[in-house]
Amino acid sequence: MTEAVLAGGRGDLVPSIGVPFRADTLAAFDALYAEHFVPLAAYCAGLVEDANAGTDIAQEAFTRLFARWRSVRHHRAYVYFVATNLVRHHWRTRRDERLALIELSHAGGVARGSDPSLRDLVERLPGKLRTVVLLHYYADLPVAEIARLIHRPAGTVKQRLHEARRRLQRAMEDSR
Repeated sequence: MTEAVLAGGRGDLVPSIGVPFRADTLAAFDALYAEHFVPLAAYCAGLVEDANAGTDIAQEAFTRLFARWRSVRHHRAYVYFVATNLVRHHWRTRRDERLALIELSHAGGVARGSDPSLRDLVERLPGKLRTVVLLHYYADLPVAEIARLIHRPAGTVKQRLHEARRRLQRAMEDSR
């Protein structure tokens, strides 16, 4: 990753990546990445039962470590801690989506006469927005019930519905 950056450096600042890091710092990051990325990705993949998601989570954990490299004392421990939290977030997201699908199936599926292009736009929403839209508009659940199901305050559900409507409206206007 940093060979090109390090090629001319003698411990100089490295402006080519937009951050003033010393070459020895980049070398230390590269060494940690080379040694621990594959085991971390395997750890994450085992927890989420998806190799691609595990790799994405490990990459995100290393990205967050790099952004905080100077302030982190124990780099390996930090990257595993961040990855574990990202796995937990992944689990919560998947749980919320499963609950939305269960509620949708109990409600009889997609609303009759719904526009397929609108449903496609809904499917493209981020998971947390898609979940509340499916539960509210397709499963016809009230905000309070959705809040109870996804373990979030009613205000959060309302905010997510508002954000989803705004994104859907913008997408519909862009497609015209």
